[in-house]
Amino acid sequence: MTHAEKKVIIIDKKHLTPPFNIALKENGEAFKCTEILRIVPGKRAVLLGEWQKKSVIVKLFYRRFKATGHFHREVEGNHHFKKANIPTAKILHKGSAGDYRAKMLIFDYIYPSKNLDTLLRSCKDREIRWKHLQKLIILVAKMHGAGLQHHDLHLENFLVKDNVLYAIDGSALEVKDKNHALDTQTSLKNLATLFAQRGLEKNSFFKELFFLYCTTREFKDKTKHLALLQRMVKNERKFRIKRYLKKIYRQSTETVCIKGFTSFLLCKRSNYTPAMAKFLEDPDSAFNNPETVMLKNGNSSTVVRFKINGQDLVIKRYNIKNPVHALKRAFQKTRAHGSWYAAHLLLEYGINTPAPIAMKEVRLGPFKSRAYLICDYIEGLSARDYFKDFLPKSDTHLPQKILGIFKKLESLQISHGDMKATNIIVHYGTPFLIDLDSMVQHRSKICFARARNKDVKRFMKNWAEKPEIATIFHPLK
Repeated sequence: MTHAEKKVIIIDKKHLTPPFNIALKENGEAFKCTEILRIVPGKRAVLLGEWQKKSVIVKLFYRRFKATGHFHREVEGNHHFKKANIPTAKILHKGSAGDYRAKMLIFDYIYPSKNLDTLLRSCKDREIRWKHLQKLIILVAKMHGAGLQHHDLHLENFLVKDNVLYAIDGSALEVKDKNHALDTQTSLKNLATLFAQRGLEKNSFFKELFFLYCTTREFKDKTKHLALLQRMVKNERKFRIKRYLKKIYRQSTETVCIKGFTSFLLCKRSNYTPAMAKFLEDPDSAFNNPETVMLKNGNSSTVVRFKINGQDLVIKRYNIKNPVHALKRAFQKTRAHGSWYAAHLLLEYGINTPAPIAMKEVRLGPFKSRAYLICDYIEGLSARDYFKDFLPKSDTHLPQKILGIFKKLESLQISHGDMKATNIIVHYGTPFLIDLDSMVQHRSKICFARARNKDVKRFMKNWAEKPEIATIFHPLK
């Protein structure tokens, strides 16, 4: 992608940027692409455009030696959806691209529609959420009953139009047995991949949705199956997070990654605008700008509040104090690298922290120097200021939420490393953890117990002169 974040498809060494035409090999008709919706670089792309005077979706497969196989899986999957009476996009044309070594499928455009992930995130009405999830579970049960297993049960692979739920991505469909339903173990394992997604694993409807699934499939002994599914979801969630955290340091749909001899850069693709790209070329410019608000000016790090494209951000620069410090840091992972990881880890486990936006390391080949971390600015008071004039009986919610963070960190064997009250920001009644430089997820229970004890002692030290506040947090001891 370019700095302007313009999506480009590269096929046969040719760069295609919308608008462009692709001639169908079979009859020479042209498909005009107006927008690239999704790219898996070097493999496939999903395009929006016009064909025979109507809006259509095109899936383009161009991975060398693999395109034909993927093309056929998509066609077969679409056929099995229809055979099982599962609503899906109709294939209007299947064939090859005339000017490129690529296979293509033209689908009916399901419009106007929203993917289920977007719909559930934006919907605040509990009843409407329940109705959408109910339809999803019944549809998945229907797939399993037809002997179909979907290997990518992501919410974005389901579209809602006029209250009808459509399943897409036929290439992820596997026919286990066309004459029999999936067995219980396989069904639950596949269902666990759905519930393990962030936002669903702690869904308040979890039990009701599973019992609905069991009723649809006519499963007996729901309670026994529920316990098994919960274990499967927990394991699947761990696996997903581990896999996701490996992706945050490389080029992906979510992240722009630029490696060079003198720098290493990561930025959320949705934030990688021309203004952000220009800023990341010289992040020190934020520290010399008259509009910058200084938040911390220390020896080891400097923190400022700065706006890019109107977005309120925090820029943290990890300083090099002297030549000895430079030599020591040259061979280690930068603190920005560690904070980038820690922020993603916390967010994946549902612990609030400012969203990480970008990270840059100044390098000379393998040797590291200064580093920068950019994240969202969270407006609010530090816990120290919040509890300054706090009356214990006035608000029991926030202390319980803070205790909940400690409990969650304990269950994950994560230590913060600097649990000062100023490192908890209260934003509209919700606590956010900041300053994650020293955060560690421990493998050893002994090492974690020691580190957690330090965290608790440091946190309780904040209230040494406020016994009424210390009493509230006494359960930590």
